[in-house]
Amino acid sequence: MPLAIDCYNLLHIPMPPSLAGLDESRLCQLLARSRWSGTGIWVVCDGVIKPGGIGQSPVHQVELVYSGPSRCADSVIMEMVAANSAPCRLTIVSTDRQIRAAARRRRCHVVTSKQFISELLQLLSGPSMGGHGDPESHRHTALSGQEVDQWLKTFGVNDQSLDHDPLKPFYDRPTKDH
Repeated sequence: MPLAIDCYNLLHIPMPPSLAGLDESRLCQLLARSRWSGTGIWVVCDGVIKPGGIGQSPVHQVELVYSGPSRCADSVIMEMVAANSAPCRLTIVSTDRQIRAAARRRRCHVVTSKQFISELLQLLSGPSMGGHGDPESHRHTALSGQEVDQWLKTFGVNDQSLDHDPLKPFYDRPTKDH
């Protein structure tokens, strides 16, 4: 199902800690790994590229669109809705009332920015995205023997270094008896 996102509308809502600092580039990267990948994804931004910003999406699965100096993202999205030949298959992400009303008139699927962030978080925490349950929790998982060996090799730890206790001189010092 194709997806059009009102980018700055989405990026300016309060974000959970795991998505703190979300920007155009990271949003595009997350979307490319989501269930929408391969369906047509447009991230529509107001105006022109910001100084230091990105001009195009860092991933080919997502198209980053700037509205230009004389239009707003809302206008671009509403034009996309009006021009779409199968609007009932199109999902619009925005909290803007005018966009939502235009999308509903054409029978698009409409999701608020807050709802979309919640859905994106669920996708990020799912096994297909490499997550491990709740992204806000910190779980400890035992390493396999192969992983332990790799870490020991990475840090140069071997049997000889394990036998050497650098604090041994402090343990063996005579203590004063009072």
